Amino acid sequence: MYGTPEAGYLNVNMKYQSAFIILFALFASAVHAQSVSELESRLRRADSKTDKMNLSYQIAEKLLNSNPIKSSSYAQQASDLATEIGDKRRDADASYLSAEGQYRARKYQEAATRFQHAWNAARNYGLRDLALSATERLQDIALKQNDYREALKWSRETVNYLTDAGGGTRSGGDAVRRLENKLAAAEADNRSLREQIAQLTGQSQILETNYQSQLEEAQQKTRSELTRKDSALIQISQEKLRADSMIRTKALLLENLTEEQMIDSIVRAQQEREIQMQKRRLAEAELAQQKSESLRNLLALLAAFVLSLALLFYFRFRAKKRAANELSQKNALIEEEKKRSDGLLLNILPPVIAQELKTRDKVAAQKYEQATVMFTDFIGFTNVAERLSPEQLVEELDYCFSNFDRIIEQYRIEKIKTVGDAYICASGLSDQNSSPSDIVKAALEIQDFLLHVKAERMDQGLPYFEARVGIHTGPVVAGVVGAKKFAYDIWGDTVNIAARMEEACDPGRVNVSEDAYWLAKYEFEWQHRGKIAAKNKGMMDMYYVTGIKTY
Repeated sequence: MYGTPEAGYLNVNMKYQSAFIILFALFASAVHAQSVSELESRLRRADSKTDKMNLSYQIAEKLLNSNPIKSSSYAQQASDLATEIGDKRRDADASYLSAEGQYRARKYQEAATRFQHAWNAARNYGLRDLALSATERLQDIALKQNDYREALKWSRETVNYLTDAGGGTRSGGDAVRRLENKLAAAEADNRSLREQIAQLTGQSQILETNYQSQLEEAQQKTRSELTRKDSALIQISQEKLRADSMIRTKALLLENLTEEQMIDSIVRAQQEREIQMQKRRLAEAELAQQKSESLRNLLALLAAFVLSLALLFYFRFRAKKRAANELSQKNALIEEEKKRSDGLLLNILPPVIAQELKTRDKVAAQKYEQATVMFTDFIGFTNVAERLSPEQLVEELDYCFSNFDRIIEQYRIEKIKTVGDAYICASGLSDQNSSPSDIVKAALEIQDFLLHVKAERMDQGLPYFEARVGIHTGPVVAGVVGAKKFAYDIWGDTVNIAARMEEACDPGRVNVSEDAYWLAKYEFEWQHRGKIAAKNKGMMDMYYVTGIKTY
């Protein structure tokens, strides 16, 4: 078969087909790589089994041509999920797709097992086309493995299934004609397979006869070969006898020498060797003794020198180490004290002001044209103080103000001071943030924090703080006053207006002046309060911040 021109043409054609398939697979892999990776990403994020099943099946379909083994794995995963959720149709389709991947990878045994599962599932749930495709693949696998009886079995299954399936459609039409065509083709395959099996059965009898004749011929050749080898062994034995005879002849020639001549020669040679060896040993002993004495003296001098040098280095090392340890301890102590003093100074003054104070021993007052000042004051502080012990009151104030510090630090806002239950901070000073938006965000977080604390204290039956917050933007002067207990403070009408904004605010709200409103207008939701009287300032426009804008 393989020697015919048709077979050669078939092989060449199959090579071109294989090359085309490989090129197509590479192209398809490049085109669909992104979609496959997207599906795999969606599969990893999927929560329900149905989504995982559908995504696994889609990935298997896309990988079937480029990576059949991986496609088979995803299809089997989809089949298992379909079994769990009871989707019989998807179970049959996924089983067939998994078997197809194994078939294309030429793993026929595994493919046959999965095609049989797809056949059973499709037949049980009336999926006729899928069932017929599975039997066709099973018959093809049997033929590829030269198992004609298995191929005949699946051909008969196809005929039986087509006969049973066609029983309910005798009324005619295209569906019936297609069914009859398939049935005729299956019966033709059935007859062809039976003929091939019959031919193979007859040929096996001829092969048995040929085998007997070949066996007798091989036995005859074996007997001839054994006879030839026996002759060779006899010849080898004769040559060995001749070699033994020559050895015995040479032994007799050696025995003809007189025993006395041999003994005398051996004794003289032995005596000469012993004399030479004794002289050599004496010379070596003298030389070794001289070398040993010289080496011993040299080693003694070297050991004394090394010991002296080691003692010198040891004492110097101890002295340096002791001095270095003392210096390191002093430096560490100095550094620790420096860090402590710097930390205390930074708790009182801004970093830039503290650096200037350390460098020049004084700080010059500075004016800032656009600073934003925030005043915070607790409502009903006196009533709350009466219900708490002094220790509890201080602890509660420390808890609130510490959280205020944490909040404003996130927005690079400078804390100015606390006066009783009032908390004052500002932005736009020195190198700090000059945006009014951040101080408004900090004010909203402070009110959220107090609201959370209020809910906890109410659940515990304890008093709680509510606060008013006022914010204004304008020029201020900042500096350090006093020679002892340095205090960093700000002055100006901006500070007074911020205090008036806080006084005109309702509990739990953030009240902002018109100047600050225009600078942060587009970032927050506002409630215009109109003009409200402010102490010593007349009527002023004020705005409540209701929230941050979401776009």
